[in-house]
Amino acid sequence: MEFGVVVRQVGTGWEGTRRAAEAVEEAGFDSVWLIDHLLGFPPQAGILEAWTALSGLAVATSRVGLGAQVFCQSFRQPALLAKMATTLDLISGGRLHFLVGAGWWEEEYRAFGYQFPPPGVRVGEVEDAVRVLRGLWDAGDRPFTYEGRHARVVDALNLPAPERRIPIGVGGAGPRMLDLAARLADEWNCPAAALPAYPQLRQTLETALADAGRSIRRSCQIVFAPGDADVSGLAAFNPDLGLRGSTQQMVDRVGELSAMGIDGLYGMPAGRRAIDAVAEALPELRAAAG
Repeated sequence: MEFGVVVRQVGTGWEGTRRAAEAVEEAGFDSVWLIDHLLGFPPQAGILEAWTALSGLAVATSRVGLGAQVFCQSFRQPALLAKMATTLDLISGGRLHFLVGAGWWEEEYRAFGYQFPPPGVRVGEVEDAVRVLRGLWDAGDRPFTYEGRHARVVDALNLPAPERRIPIGVGGAGPRMLDLAARLADEWNCPAAALPAYPQLRQTLETALADAGRSIRRSCQIVFAPGDADVSGLAAFNPDLGLRGSTQQMVDRVGELSAMGIDGLYGMPAGRRAIDAVAEALPELRAAAG
């Protein structure tokens, strides 16, 4: 099982984010994550732009995977997104961990001048984005053309090409996103807000995967709050369903999540002490995952 940490990006500068990522790598975690938003929480707190910050983290770190929970397809035209992702994967030596979603925060869209179409349209945009990404990444030195409802490319060359097949993950909990993940993605990422419904979502995904004749990786966004960590700022992310309490309680929870077929836990920590406590328990947590 992969254990990743969502590092602090809101209300801090570059040095704070860089130091946090370096500490996560040194502590033995597998991946470092940002969030792909243009407004902080609250907006007055400020936030670093995710792609630019990840480029810096690709140089500041040497081992951990790098990604965002999750990249918003609306913010960047799909062919440009493919080019950006290729560049970051090359800079990092193949460490990009790519998850994409449909976007949800209307205030953010409006503030930065983006249209905010209905959910069904945004999901359709994600599908076009996934098809453009896969096509450009897999084309090698050949031109790629795609004509979709929401995106098109004509004889596009993505050079230099990726040096590996970059997996595509889809994040979201709606039925159309699950169907999209089952048909086209390499990974499905369950948002922490949807964890109470995970058994039903898993069944929906399993049915769609059976229809498509495929299998994919499963991961979830989760809260890391060992001991008596304060989770008041993470209430929207179902902290009681994350890693909480004693080491044994966290071990038991990892065992439960592993039995549910989850391959990756990407944790939002309740402070720096939470990162340290989970890091100390990592050998036991890894053993519990099998």
